[in-house]
Amino acid sequence: MRKEFILTLTLITGMTMKSPAADSFVKVNGMHFVLDGHPWYVCGANFWYGAYLGMPSNVEGRARLGRELDRLQKIGINNLRVLGASEDCAVARTVKPAIQLTPGKYDEQVLVGLDRLVQEAGKRHMKLVLFLNNFWDWSGGMPQYIAWAEGQPAKGLLDLPWEGYNRHLAKFYRSEVAQRWYREYIAMIVNRTNTLTGKRYRDDPTIMTWELANEPRPGMSDDKEALMATFEQWIDGTAAYIHSLDGNHLVTTGSEGIWGGLDSEENFVRAHRSKSIDYAVFHLWPKNWSWFKVEHYQETIGRALKLAREYAEHHFAMGVTLGKPMVLEEFGLDRDGGLTLDFGVTARDRYYAEMFAVIEESRANGGSAAGSSFWLWGGEGRPQPITVQPSDLVGAGDMGQEPPGLNTVFDADVTTLRLLADHFARLEASGKETPPPK
Repeated sequence: MRKEFILTLTLITGMTMKSPAADSFVKVNGMHFVLDGHPWYVCGANFWYGAYLGMPSNVEGRARLGRELDRLQKIGINNLRVLGASEDCAVARTVKPAIQLTPGKYDEQVLVGLDRLVQEAGKRHMKLVLFLNNFWDWSGGMPQYIAWAEGQPAKGLLDLPWEGYNRHLAKFYRSEVAQRWYREYIAMIVNRTNTLTGKRYRDDPTIMTWELANEPRPGMSDDKEALMATFEQWIDGTAAYIHSLDGNHLVTTGSEGIWGGLDSEENFVRAHRSKSIDYAVFHLWPKNWSWFKVEHYQETIGRALKLAREYAEHHFAMGVTLGKPMVLEEFGLDRDGGLTLDFGVTARDRYYAEMFAVIEESRANGGSAAGSSFWLWGGEGRPQPITVQPSDLVGAGDMGQEPPGLNTVFDADVTTLRLLADHFARLEASGKETPPPK
C-alpha cells in the first residue's frame, strides 16, 4: 500500500501545472463562463463534506482538508460543489451535526468549518458551488422544512413509498412558512461574514454559484401542469431573491436534468429559462436509471455509455436552445463489482472518458458544454463499515445513507486521476486559446 501511495503522489504531482490565479468573479457571457475576460471551464469535483472537515473541533479533518485540496489542485481542479446547508433531522443517517438546528438557529461549529473551506479554497484559486437545500433527506433538506412547518416528524425515503415521497415533497414549494424559513437561511448565508477572512460571502470571489438545492424536483401531483407552474415560480422567485441580496455571484438550479423534470425536455427548459438562472445543469446516473448493472459491469457498460452520451448530448443541445452554459455537475459509477479498492475502475474510467469526449466535442463545435464535476472525491479516505465513526468524521466521504465507496474516486485510483488531469488540462488550454467573448 505504501508503494502504491507514493506512485500515486508522483503521478499526480507531474500531471498538470498550477492553475493561474483566479481571484475575480466568474461571469456568464452567452454560452461561456468568463473569468478575467477569458473563457473559463468548470474542472470540478463534488466535495460536499468540505465544511465538516473544516470544523474547529475536527482537528484531524482540518489537516486532511488542506491535503485534499492540494491533491485536487494538482490534478487541475478549479471548482468544488459543496454542501452549503443542512437541517437537523431525525431521519436515519442524516448528516450530523447540521448547520440549521431549528429555523433561525445555527451550529456555529459547522459554519466556521464552511468559513475554513472557503478560505482554503480561495488560497488555491478554486471556485465553489454551494447548494442551499436538498430534495433528498440525507441532509435534512426539504423534508425537514416541511416537518418544521407542519410540526410533525420528518418523513424520508424509508418512511414513504416513492410516489408518496414525491407527493409529500411537492408541499415544500406551496408552504409559505417553509419558504419564509428557507429564504431566511439564504439571507443568513449570503450575508455571512467569514470569521477567518473578514469577507462577507456575497463579496468573496471564491464563491462562484449559489445553487437553489441539490436535485430539486417538482414532486408529484395529479395536476402536472399546476405542479410544474408552482415549481417554475419557485425557481424564478428564489433565484431573483438571491440576486437581490448578491449582485456578484451566479445562481443555478441543481437540477438532475430531464430525469428530474417529470421526464420532460420542455419542463427542463422551463426550469432554466428564468433570467435569474444564469446557467443550466444536469446530472447523469447510469446505474440509478437501470442502464448499468454493477454485477454485470462488463456486459452492461456498452449500453450505459450509449445512453449516457445521448442524454448528455441532448442536454448540451438544450443549452444552445437556452443560450446558456450547461454543466454536467454530477456523474458517477461504481467500481468493477464491489466497493473497496480491491476492485478495479475499468467501467468507471470508460464512462468518465466518454463524458469528457462529449464535453470536448461540444466545446470544439461552439456548443454549450461548460465543464463538469464528478461525484465523488474521497481522496485519502477509505471505505469502512457504516457502523464505524471515522476519526475525521468523513472517511470515504459518502453520505450516511449510501455504502462507503459507492461512486468514490480515491487518491490511489491512478488511471482515473490521469483521465481527470488530462481532460482538465485540455479544457484549461482551450480557454487560453479561445478569444475572449465580445
